[in-house]
Order: sequence, then structure tokens, then C-alpha cells
Amino acid sequence: MRNLYLSNQSSVEVASPDGGFVCLDAVTGATYHIDSKGCRIIRNSNVYEEKPDIEWQTHDISGSSIICADAVIVINAICVVTKDGDVITVNTDTHEVEVVGSVGDGLEAACWSPDQELLVLVTTTSNVVIMTAQFDPVTEFPLNQEDFGESKFINVGWGKKETQFHGTEGKTAAKKVKASTKPVTEWDDCKPRISWRGDGQHFAVSYVTQETNIRCLRVVNREGVLQATSEELDGLEQSLSWRPSGNLIATSQRFPNKHDIIFFEKNGLKHGDFSLPFKPSEMVVKEVEWNQDSNVLMVWLQPLSSTSEKDITVKNIVQLWTIGNYHWYLKKQLSFEETVHQVSWDTEFPLKLHIFCASGLQEYSWVFITNFSRGIGLGDLAQVAVIDGAKVKITPFREAVVPPPISAYEVTFPNEVDVVLFAPPVSFSTSPETSICVEDSGFLETFDPPGNNSNNICVLHDNCTTLTILTQAFPNDNLNEFDCGVIVSGAGGNGYMVKVHVHRVLTQCKIEWDVDDMPAIDLKLFCNWVWASTDKLIASYKNSEGNYIAILELERPGGESGIMSPVVCRGRVAVKSVIPVEEEIVSIAPSQDGTVIALQRVSGALLKLDIMELTVMPWEEEGEEIVFPSVCQQVALCPIDEGAKLIPLGLSARNRLYWASHQLMANCSSFHIHSDHLLVTTASHQLQIIPLFLRAFQALAEGKTDTTGIVGTRKVERGSRLVSAVVQDTRVILQMPRGNLEVVSPRPLAVHTLKMLLKEHKYHQALDIMRKQRVDMNLVYDHDPQDFINNVKLFVESVDNAHWIDLFIANLNEVDVTKSMYAFNYYDRIAHSSQVLNSKVDCVCNAVRTAMLEVDEEKFLLPILTSYVKMTKSQMDVALQKVQEMKEEKKKKYTVSAEEGLRHLLYIADANELYDVALGTYNFELVMMIAEKSQKDPKEYLPFLNELKKMEENYRKFKINIHLRKFRKAIESIKDCSDNHMEECLALIKSEKLFRDALEIFSLTSSMNKNVCEAYGDYLTGKSYHNEAAMMYIRADKLEDSLYAYKQAANWKKCLIVASRLKWEKENMNELCNELVETLKDKTQYADAAMIYEEYLKNEEEAVECLVKGCLWDDAQRIAYKHSRPDLVDTNIKPGANEQHQFYSSEIERISKEFKDNLTRLAVVRQNKEREHLDLLEGKGEEQLDADLYSDTSTVTGMSYSRSNATRSQTGSAASTRTYRSSKNRRKLERKKYSTKEGSAFEDLGLMAALHELMTSADQMTVPVSQLMTALLTFGYDAKATQLQSSLSDILTLMDHKKQEIWPGSETTEEDQQDEFGPQCTTEGAVRQLIGGQQNTVSLLQQRMRTLEPHLRHAPPPTRTPNWILQSLKGGKR
Repeated sequence: MRNLYLSNQSSVEVASPDGGFVCLDAVTGATYHIDSKGCRIIRNSNVYEEKPDIEWQTHDISGSSIICADAVIVINAICVVTKDGDVITVNTDTHEVEVVGSVGDGLEAACWSPDQELLVLVTTTSNVVIMTAQFDPVTEFPLNQEDFGESKFINVGWGKKETQFHGTEGKTAAKKVKASTKPVTEWDDCKPRISWRGDGQHFAVSYVTQETNIRCLRVVNREGVLQATSEELDGLEQSLSWRPSGNLIATSQRFPNKHDIIFFEKNGLKHGDFSLPFKPSEMVVKEVEWNQDSNVLMVWLQPLSSTSEKDITVKNIVQLWTIGNYHWYLKKQLSFEETVHQVSWDTEFPLKLHIFCASGLQEYSWVFITNFSRGIGLGDLAQVAVIDGAKVKITPFREAVVPPPISAYEVTFPNEVDVVLFAPPVSFSTSPETSICVEDSGFLETFDPPGNNSNNICVLHDNCTTLTILTQAFPNDNLNEFDCGVIVSGAGGNGYMVKVHVHRVLTQCKIEWDVDDMPAIDLKLFCNWVWASTDKLIASYKNSEGNYIAILELERPGGESGIMSPVVCRGRVAVKSVIPVEEEIVSIAPSQDGTVIALQRVSGALLKLDIMELTVMPWEEEGEEIVFPSVCQQVALCPIDEGAKLIPLGLSARNRLYWASHQLMANCSSFHIHSDHLLVTTASHQLQIIPLFLRAFQALAEGKTDTTGIVGTRKVERGSRLVSAVVQDTRVILQMPRGNLEVVSPRPLAVHTLKMLLKEHKYHQALDIMRKQRVDMNLVYDHDPQDFINNVKLFVESVDNAHWIDLFIANLNEVDVTKSMYAFNYYDRIAHSSQVLNSKVDCVCNAVRTAMLEVDEEKFLLPILTSYVKMTKSQMDVALQKVQEMKEEKKKKYTVSAEEGLRHLLYIADANELYDVALGTYNFELVMMIAEKSQKDPKEYLPFLNELKKMEENYRKFKINIHLRKFRKAIESIKDCSDNHMEECLALIKSEKLFRDALEIFSLTSSMNKNVCEAYGDYLTGKSYHNEAAMMYIRADKLEDSLYAYKQAANWKKCLIVASRLKWEKENMNELCNELVETLKDKTQYADAAMIYEEYLKNEEEAVECLVKGCLWDDAQRIAYKHSRPDLVDTNIKPGANEQHQFYSSEIERISKEFKDNLTRLAVVRQNKEREHLDLLEGKGEEQLDADLYSDTSTVTGMSYSRSNATRSQTGSAASTRTYRSSKNRRKLERKKYSTKEGSAFEDLGLMAALHELMTSADQMTVPVSQLMTALLTFGYDAKATQLQSSLSDILTLMDHKKQEIWPGSETTEEDQQDEFGPQCTTEGAVRQLIGGQQNTVSLLQQRMRTLEPHLRHAPPPTRTPNWILQSLKGGKR
């Protein structure tokens, strides 16, 4: 639904009486004019040099009858082909002229391939010659041949024509003889035409056959092999153009009643057509040509000599056609009253057209735009206007969605439409429903239905000389005035009710020139038309004197202040002001209020036009002039931060979206400014919704949208473009590449609309949109929790629909949707301090229920029931009691029956759950009512219910709660029953482990409490919680069991307490003490064992012996001297100290030896590993790296390792292999990794683990050794103490010095190491490591260390006490 919009027009004066050809050099930008005199060059100037740069006569060349001239970049020359058969080249640098070839028969057509590697020539004898760019012949073949080509159709043998079915034509159709094709018409120039396909693989030739004198098409491939021949058609004409995309070949065909542009496929069959808006004998199609992107078809027509005198002034017509949804639109018609020599598209800019006329070379640059209404209120109908010749097809998308090529209605004009403009936005001073407003057209001041002003349309036609204003039509208005007619096509009419508002003609007038100090300008030169404000239009133009901005004013008919009735009448439109500018203006964008206009120059720089002061100045932002990085085809002024700032947006031809000098997106295919969002479609087939805030644009420019979450996205169909969006609505209209429409409601727009409605407390409209758009209804509360709670009664009254409120309650959950799925619309939200701290669902249910009970309990009974069920702790029993109350109500208080209420509960809750809840109320009538409405089998629940009814009440409750698995309630129910049921209760407590609940329910004095304690003790004993079990036994008066449990826990103090409570004899106590002592010794609790020996068994010698075994030297001496047994020092303590000295001395010696041996071996192993590594780099290694340690992408070797003689595939990743390894194999691998077996692949890793363990053991030895040295020094064993301290100190010092050798580079953090190859690894870093040899490459040692457990990759942290060394022994070191 796009129109062609003229953005720039320029002309170059070329005086050439015999015409000639114009060609452009795409590299240098130079323009060349070639005629019979010579070759003239225009370089970066609009001034034509009359004297030829190159004259044919000076080179003895005849330049008459030139049939083709092209700038060939491959050979850096201009190639000229003459009818006499000469092929001439003119070097563009040296101006050297050379005849590179000549055809004796003469030439009639020539054409270069798109890649300019081949030149195709057609001779006067209908032979095709293909030459290379160096003019070497490739092949030659005749066009007049009987062969169809390689793609000849195959007869599959489906019978003869006489035996086939011929439909309504009957059997006579089989006997009809095909009429012969008529010869070419008298208007055919009988010249051949050549056209290449865009990829340069095929070309088509249109020529007139010699025998039959009919025009025929031949399709030939690049090698010169005939592929297909077209079917014979009457009236086929000479024009020819192959669509660059390759699917259609365009030409023209004349019928007795119409004149068509037809299309052929590559196989020569006709495929589609459209009719030209002329009579068959009125025009001749001179040429047709596709533009470079295959979107526009140019048709060049010339009137026939028999045309009536009234049209004789028009000598040439150029039409531009586009296709959409299989309909051809006439988008532009250019009429010329002079001779046109050549029409061609630009090879670099797809929508730039060059027309070589008698007066000079004219260039037209178009862009595709969508003409849509620009209103900002609800009255804007979101209208889109599409130009189709003399028709304007209009569709108001707020009222109806009519897919093209149909429209809601059409407005027909007396001649072709040039420009369509919509009025600027309208603003209402009061309520739009009652205000008297001024139409945006500026022509009328009258009472008008609200919102239609921004839908007024200005139409320029008759070569932009006539302006027609369309406004909304009233029911009785005449729709056909000023030779304009309105036809309702896609929205009613023809006897049906019209479903949309239509337009009528308000006024029509000729545009006048009212600038005194400047001569009048041809209005056809005007470009970039814009309806800027209510009474001003703006356009740009360029002539030989410079570049200008023209301001046109619309004057009301009847005077400035006259009030005119809504009838058709004339006004006046005149050019009032002309403002000169330095550069060409390629686009104009007005602000919403029309006071500021943005002008984009050809350099991309922006100017600001003050329409009130009529001043032009550079557009600056923060003191710097705004320049788009590249020229933009579409420019718009976008208000952000609620209109506080105006920023320019531009979309370039390469899909770059710019905000001033910043690039917002690199893949934007279209954009549209909606009410509060910027809508963008991307080349990745997404619709992006960006809020109109400066912060959002800054994040988009910095590429931080993924982290900030301020851009909403929605997937769309491939190639979708934005057409329009309904203002203050959720609907967005997209057009697919084929032309069909799709209307979507993006979730961000829907939520934004809901925000506005919720803010205004329009809850009914909000819930209606939520239902239709499937928006989470939690938004009603989450939008502003406190506001909702304060207005919950208004919510119920506004919605006034029990079903909607029920749906709202049913969808409640604890998730705040403003922080999850709708965070995009609330990215700047400040957390509400008034939000409930407990359950949101409970808060809303309680508040809404209270409001419904207050407003109308009967009407909202069903949502009230839902609110009980939806509670976090479901109050389903209350809802069931409400239903029972409804059933028992005899006065029919409720309009909703109990059956309907129960059916509602069964719908929102599970029937089995409802049945269980009813059973939990112990109300069998309610249970039966639910069971009957559910799908339960009576054979299942009736016997169960009958059995329950026979039981005693408390026991019945007990059985019901067991059935419902409410065990605590079951115990509470049975506590008042007789003792006959206590065994069953105790069994329940044991089976369900309800000991804590039972102890709380049964009193301490009850026998049941003691039974529970005993059972609890047995349970804890089975779980090996002996201390706790013993306590439970004590509460159950089971002291023997308690004593046994304490003995198992080695709690000797509690054992002795319980034994005392049992009043045991001394012999039994001694026996118990001896058992406890042995147990404590086994658990190395020597201090406790010594205490029992000393205090209970009175055996101080055994007490000292225990303390010696525990290395408690001070306590051993204390007891010896306490009991006056100094002999124990000599007999027990000193020997024990000597024994410990021997043990620690040998242990230190062992650690020292193993540490030194392992350290030496580690150095050797590492040296061997490094040598193997170097051999592998040099290609000498024969052994594989271990696949369990290194993946194929590992940097151990700095290269990808492979062997030609490998017997198994090495392409799989080792990491992937480990994924499928069993746990048993993984454990086996770990053991293998830490093996210190000499020669193993993991020996270095095992040695490092062993060294780590030795260093940890030595560090932990400092505390007991320090205590032992103190004892030895006390007993006078100075030499032994000194030797022990010296040996341990030496090995610890050695270990400290060797840490860096064992763990080199250990100062590198784990994070740094892991980042070498991970998510943060850059391409440069990966390549550097794979190449190897750089300083930052990970070494072999570091790579192998990474396979260790994390705690083994570093030296063990020191755990020794700082003062373990005795200072008095330092001097005794030997």
C-alpha cells in the first residue's frame, strides 16, 4: 500500500537536434551524450558544453544511425554500436577512439550483459552474435529457425484432440482450425529488441520473422544455446524487458478492444497481463523497462498520428507501474510536450529515472512511502490512501480492514493523481464529543463529528497544477462534484449498508503563483510535498538558479472569517513565500503542530525551518549540527518524553535507522511512530516496540536492549512492512511482500492501552481487552495494588459482570506480572511500598469478596464461591456450606440455585477434592450432594459412607481423617474415645511417625503419652539417635532401655546417673564403669576414661596410663602427684614420652624422605612430559595425548592433533565421551589419575597430590610435637626435644621453599585460568592460543594442573600455630 513520492528532480541542458543516447558511468558518476557528431561529457556540472569532447569526423568514423551506447566499466570505455555494423570504443580516460569490430551485414540491436562480460548483437539478417568484453566472438546462430529450443514441451500421449473433452464449446471445437497469426501492425518499428535476465545467465530477443512477418520471442542462454520460443500471439509489439529477478519477461500486445502489457515466462508461455488506460488505437508502446530491484515497471508511450487534436500537445508519456496482490497500480504518469529520445533507469539507485528530452536530460528520484492519516486522537480513522492512476483508494483501518487491491472506497479524479497528503493532527480545546473544531484543511469552520479533521485529504493532480481537498461526507451530501466521484467498493455499497465514513470534495482549485519578486515556476518541478499545518503546504524545487523551499497557503473561500456551510465550493491556493537553501532538499518532515519543519539536504545534514518566522537554520543538538551518516529516504520528527523533546529519525536505503547522528538499528525495514511507541520491523522478521523515551533510544543506540529489557519484540511474517497503526489502539497493520495484509495487536501496545484504562479506572473496558487479547488479568491488581484495593468497590460496579469477575479471580496468582511478562511496559516502575506482605491472592480475594457482598450478593454469588476456593489455604468447606445454605433456603433468597452453585464448584475444582472437603465437614448430606453430581461410582462410596454412619462419632471422625490423611486431626478426634481404640491409634502413630503430634495431644500423665514415648524411643534407637532415644525412654519410665541407649552413645555421665536412679550395687557399678572405660578407650576419649578410673574405680595408675596414651602430659603429672604417686612419673609418664618421641621422629623422617623422593621424581617426570610435548609439536610424537584429559579443542599442544595411522576416529570430543561414562568408571579414572606408579600417564598428577598430602600432614603435626617437646624439656630430655624440633622445622622450611616449584603460577586465580577458554574468550585470543608460541599461551604444566581437583591446584594453606617452636631450644640446633 505504498505510493511513489518524488523526492528530487534535476535537469541538465543538452542541445541535440538529432537526439542520440545518454549513458552514465556508475564509477565516476560522469554523464555522456553520444550522437551523430560525437561524444560529449558532462562532469559534475549542470552546464552543457556545446563543443564535443570527441568528434567522429576527426577519427574518420561515421557516427550516423547509432543504435546503442553504453558505459562499459570492465574496459573503462564507452561502447557505441552503429547500424552500419561498427562497434566503437571511446576510452573514458585517454579519449582514445577505436573501431574494435565491424559486421558487414549491419546491426539492428545490441545489448551488454548485466556483468558487462558479454555483448549480444543482432544483425540485419536476423543472426545473433555473442562477443566477450574484449570483443572476441563466442558464438553466432540464426533467429529464423524451426527449432523450439532445449525446453521444448513433451507430449505425454494423452490422446488426440478429437477425443478430448472441450467443455461448453462442444464437439465442434475439435474440428476448428486454428487461425493463423496476424502480421505485425503498421505501428511496429520491426526492429529487434534484446533484454538480459538480472543474473546474466539468459537473454531474450524479440524480432519479426522473415517468413510469417510476426513478432516472436526467443530465450537464449549465456552460451548461445536456444532455450525456448514464445507462443504465437496476435498484436505482439516490439517493447521488451526481462525482470531482473528473473520470473517475467514484459512486452506489449494490442487487441481490437484494449492495449495490454503482457508477461512471458522463461519457457515462452504467457503469464499475466494488465491493460493500459488508453484506447487500442491511441498510443504505441515505445519501450518497457524494469528498475533494478524489479519493483517498478516503466512504460514509455507515444501518441499515434491518428490521435485527436486535443491531445496533440502531449508527445510522450512515461508511466510507472507497481504490483501488489496480483494487481497492477499506475503510480505515476509523466507527460511531455516535447520529444523524448531515451528513458532508462539508473543502474545504482533503483528508483532514479533518467529521461533524455529535446531540452535536456531530466532526472527523477522517487522513494516509496505510505500515505496515512496523522491524527493523535480517537477520532483519527487510521486511513491509508493508495494511488492507482486517476483513482485514490482509501481504507479507514479503525473501521474496517479491507485487503488490497480492494479498498473501502475509491475517489476518482478527472486525470492521473500525482500526490496525496493527509491533514496534520487535530487538537481539541474541549471534549471532542461536543466541541466546535476547525478542520485541518483550514477551509471550514463548522460543527463536525469529532476526530474527522485529521482525515482530510489533499490531492494534487493534473501535473500538480490542481489541488482538491476531500473532507468527511454527511449522509445527504453529493459525492460527485468537480468531475470527481466516490465509489464504495469494499465496505458496502451497491444496495448494502456502507460501513465506513467516506469523503466528499470540499474544494478544488488551481495552484497560483503569488510571489512578486520571483517569476512563476512550473509546478511539475515541485518535490517533497508536505501538508505542514492547517493552512500551509510545503514543497521543494530546484532550477538553474538554485534550490528553494516553497510555502503554499490555503485560503478559506468566502473570506478569512467567513463561516461556510458544508457544501462544495472553491477556495484559493497560492505560493506565498520562497526560501532559498544552499543544497538540494531530498525530504521534508513536519512536527505534529506544524511549527517546525525538518529539511534533509542531499548530504544528509538537517535544517530546521521555522514556518512562522520563515527562517532556515542548521538543526543542532547539544551544540552540534545533526548530519545523518547517510542520506535517508524516510525522515520523521518523533516526540519523546511525552513531547518534551523532538528528535529526527531517518531510514536509509540500506535499512539503517538513524536517530540524529546515531545509528539505532542496522536492519530496519520500516518504522511508524505510534501514540507512545516507535514501531519497527526488522530484516530478521521481528516487530519491535520501543517506548518514546530518551532512555530507550539511548539503550537502543548502545545495543543494551537485551539487558535493560526496554524493547518489546514480536515475530512477524518474512518481509513484513508497517502500513499504519490505529491511534490509541492496539491494532498494527502489516503488509506482506505479496501484498496481503495482516492486523496484529502486539502485547506491549495492548498492555500500554490497559495501563491508561486502569489509571482512569475504566475496569470494564480493560477486562474486555484482556479477554480478547489474552492478557494476564493479574495486571488489574499489579498495575497499582494500593489503588486497586482503594477502588475495589468501583471495580465490581464498573465491570458489573459476574462471569468476568469470576474469570479475574480464577486467574489470580502470586507472580507480579509487571516484573515478569509485562516488565517491558513497566521498566521504569518504582516499587509500590503499599503492596501486601502476605499472599496477594488472599488479599485480592478478600477485598473483592467484601465488595461483591456489599454491592449485590445474589448477582455475584458464583465469583464469591470462586474467591473462597482460590484462597491460598482453600476455604472450600466455606463454599460448600454456602451451597448447602442455598439448598436449605426455602424463601428462594438466591437467584442462583444450589445445583448451579455446586456445578460451578465442580467446574473450578476437582470433584474428588470437593468430595474429600465435604467429607471433612462430617456432613453426610453435603457429601451425598457432591457425590451425586460427580462421576463417582455409587458402588464405591455408598458402602463406605454407610459403614461410617454406624460408628461412634469420635471414632467416625478418626476414620474419616485417616481416609483424608489428616492424621493430626485423627489423633485429636480419638483422644476422647475409649481405650479399645488406642492400639489402633498407636499403630497409626508408629506407621506415620506422628510422635511429636501425639506427644502434644496426649497429656503427660496419660498412659498413652508414655506408650508414645516408648515407641518414639524405639524409633530413635533404630535411627542411631541414642541420646534422644534414652530421654524418651526416661519419660516412658523405661530406665533399663535408657541405660542401654546411653551406653551405645558413650554418654558415661548419663549412664552413671541412670544407674544411680536404678540403685545398683557397687559391684554392678564397677562392672558398668569398666565397660564404659573400654568403650571410651576404643573411641580415644582418654581424658574421660581417666576420670572414671580416678573418681569411680580409684585406680590412679590406669588413669595416668590413659592420659599418657592421650598425650595429656600435664594432666598425667597432676594425677600422679595428687595421689602421692611420683613413682608413676618414672614408670609411666617418662617412658610414654620417650615412646612418643620415637614415633614422631620416625614419622618426620618418613615424611621427609617421601617428600624429597617425590619432589625429585616430579622434576624428572615434568621434563619428560615437556620433551614429549615438543616432539608432538614438531610432528615426531607417536603417542596420542590422553583423550580422558584433553578435548579436541584443547590448547595443550597449541594445535589440533590427528594421526593418519589412527585406528579409530578422533573427531569426537573427549568431554562428550565423559558425559556417558558410568560412575564406576569415573571413580576408576580418579584413582588412575592420582596414581604414582612410575611411567604412568598420570604420574605427575599423582606426585602433586602426594606432595600436597605430605605437606598437610607435616603442618598438622606441629601441635602435638610442640606439646611433646615441652614434656621432654621438663623431664630433662633436652637433646631429644632439640632433635625433634630441628627435624620438623627443617622439613617445614623445605616445603615452604618448594611450593612455587611444585605449583608454578599458582598466583593466577582460578577465574583467570578458566577464562582462557570459555564464554569470555575472544576470537583473537583463541587464534593466538591455537597458533602457539606466544607468551600468553597456556603452558603444558598449567594445562595438566587444571585436571586436578580444585584444592590440589594450589599449595595447602598453612595451619600450624605461629608459636609452636620453643625458643629455649633454638640454640641447641646442631
